[in-house]
Amino acid sequence: MPETVRLSHPVDYLAITPYLLGFHPAMSLVILSFHDRALVGSARHDLPGDPHETGDVVATCMKILTRSQADGAAVIGYGPAEQVMPLLESLRGALASAGIAVLQLLRCADNRYWTHLDAGPTDGTPFDLTASAAAAQAVVAGLSALPDRGTFAACLEPADGPDREAIRQATQAARERAETLLTTEQPRYWYDEGTRALHEAFARTSADQPLSPEERAWLGVLLTSIVVRDIAMTLLGCYPPEAHIKLWGEVTRGAEPGYVAAPAALLAFAAYSRGAGTLARIAVDRALADNPRYSLAHLLDFSLREAMPPSMIHEMRVADMGERIAAQVESCPRAALPRLPVPAKGR
Repeated sequence: MPETVRLSHPVDYLAITPYLLGFHPAMSLVILSFHDRALVGSARHDLPGDPHETGDVVATCMKILTRSQADGAAVIGYGPAEQVMPLLESLRGALASAGIAVLQLLRCADNRYWTHLDAGPTDGTPFDLTASAAAAQAVVAGLSALPDRGTFAACLEPADGPDREAIRQATQAARERAETLLTTEQPRYWYDEGTRALHEAFARTSADQPLSPEERAWLGVLLTSIVVRDIAMTLLGCYPPEAHIKLWGEVTRGAEPGYVAAPAALLAFAAYSRGAGTLARIAVDRALADNPRYSLAHLLDFSLREAMPPSMIHEMRVADMGERIAAQVESCPRAALPRLPVPAKGR
């Protein structure tokens, strides 16, 4: 995002929201959290299907705002009045009780918006998202907004067609290469090779040069080493979050079963650090679908469910983890060994 995007008119908030989420929301409640006038997070929740669920949704939203230390919030409900308005009214009261300023309280449907309890047209005010400077700045910054959440989630679905077969063959070759190296190289090799491959992959990604199936497959094999995966986390301070999201999204889409959990968890970690909660949620689900016992994915899943703020990741000082990882490998080189998944039957 640009360093400064000024939001003042309701349309500015409506225009920037799809770019913050990555897609155009529908039948949703969106909360934008602010602290000292700066955006500190965004979150989306499905509209409750049962009025009795309203209290739970409000409680979740207030937990998000409290943990992000928000002193202001913009709330947008996307959907029909009978589902949105009771939710907005409950949130308005909860925000007032918590001393959090209401910057905007909007309902949006069919390219029209309503400001809560205003004296505007009863049929809403028509708007054009493309007319907002906020949307223009988001596009210039390279952000995009897909039509809906389903389309957004589909971006992480496994690649198919010729690329799928190329990845399958490359993964088999990478695995065979690793099995040979496990018998010929010292354990320290995996730490050095993993570090080299990660920096090369980020350099290529930063230069908008896609990785070949062979490079993606080898990186996927290296990431089965917990040490190599953790090195990738420490690089969040060396390369911008956008580069991490792009790289790990590419590797996740191309990974074969058994090799998805690590890049998907790294994608979730990077997305979470950037405040992209929806992408983090989808990536965590992909990781756990591949490996239900993957501990990093469970940690991120817990953080998302408990509405921990993205600042939590920054406070981890992941860059400082590099020295501890190096010391660990120095004292126990075998810690760097890859943990190749058990081959699927028939392969």
